[in-house]
Amino acid sequence: MGYAFEFEQPASGGSFALSNGQMSFVREVMREAGAAAGQGLEPALRTPGLEPTGQTVDMEKFLSNSNWHVSADEAGFIATRLRSAMSKHVIADLLSFHDDAPADAGQWVSDFADFNDRSVTHGGYRVR
Repeated sequence: MGYAFEFEQPASGGSFALSNGQMSFVREVMREAGAAAGQGLEPALRTPGLEPTGQTVDMEKFLSNSNWHVSADEAGFIATRLRSAMSKHVIADLLSFHDDAPADAGQWVSDFADFNDRSVTHGGYRVR
């Protein structure tokens, strides 16, 4: 079981998937990036420039695969924030807290940022 993400308006290359473990780490980065917040989850690193804003997406959309709709605007914001977090070394800082740090974590986040960016022109996406 895992998470499947599909463009709201079908198109070639319009799907992406992460396992539960991969999504767990991507959620950590989303929280630290200020891309998603809520559900009692707070950033631990509090990196300047990555504070939650009025555009921050409710984390609830990423805690289940219940057909949540992430709008095009939300997807664009997520992509921008994830890339900003990568440039500020948030992933490396988070990995330092894990004894069994996932070697591919940076790639998962980068791939998810790319998917979010591509989904902007397709009405966003569904979390399934």
